[in-house]
Amino acid sequence: MMRLVCAGVAVAALFGLASAQDKKSATIAITVTESSFRETIVKVDGVEIKGSDGTRTFKTPALEPGKEYKFAVEALIEPNNYTKITRPRVVTLKAGDTVKLDLTTEDKKLDKIVVRWVPTPSDIVDKMAELAKVTKDDVIFDPGCGDAVMLIRPVKKLGAKKGIGIEIDPKMVKIAQEKAKEEGVAEKVVIKEGDILNEKDMAICAEASVVLIYIGDDLGARMAPVLQKLLKPGTRVISHRFLLGDWKPDRTETVKGADGDEYKLHIWIVKEKK
Repeated sequence: MMRLVCAGVAVAALFGLASAQDKKSATIAITVTESSFRETIVKVDGVEIKGSDGTRTFKTPALEPGKEYKFAVEALIEPNNYTKITRPRVVTLKAGDTVKLDLTTEDKKLDKIVVRWVPTPSDIVDKMAELAKVTKDDVIFDPGCGDAVMLIRPVKKLGAKKGIGIEIDPKMVKIAQEKAKEEGVAEKVVIKEGDILNEKDMAICAEASVVLIYIGDDLGARMAPVLQKLLKPGTRVISHRFLLGDWKPDRTETVKGADGDEYKLHIWIVKEKK
């Protein structure tokens, strides 16, 4: 009996050893967009993976053969000092696989873009309003309005009929509302919490006749189709510095600020819908 037990233990040990030997790692070869501003951070299941030249390689622990495993991959891309792009993906693989993952291409549904608020100088706001030929009949819209300077000044200085802004940061919404009160235009300036990439939140721009913008190229490219869809023909759109993706401006002007710097202002006139 002892010999049988020992033989059974030996067989079980050998089987366990064989199973362990059958386990294999898998590899995820990741390609990312590298920024000249800051190194792109890539994490797999929350653990940072180091690399260079736009590539990262992650080797999994030994995996059971035949089973599927999922790994969460996320890249944090900072093209400049005010834009952060989070690009999450899920990779499904099996033991022994080598999977290539391209994180250089955006996914509008999955990617998240956060832009740090940077104010436009007041004199440049005034030049933007001048280019838009703002009158007392105009409704001004500012997506991502920050402290609402682009709404307050045209309403207070030029007598624009109304200013509407949306801002994703609830703290900035309160700051903007307080500033509108301080400047005596609270009854004509409406600031709501909202996401410029959410068409429902952006629907309020439909009544605008002038849009004043200062956001990064990445967000501008994502927002442009929504603006083109919702804005009525004849609406004047003026952007400080940044473009709106494939929507080419009708013209671009360079103006000199009070600080002596030059500022590019892009102008679009919304066309009739085809």
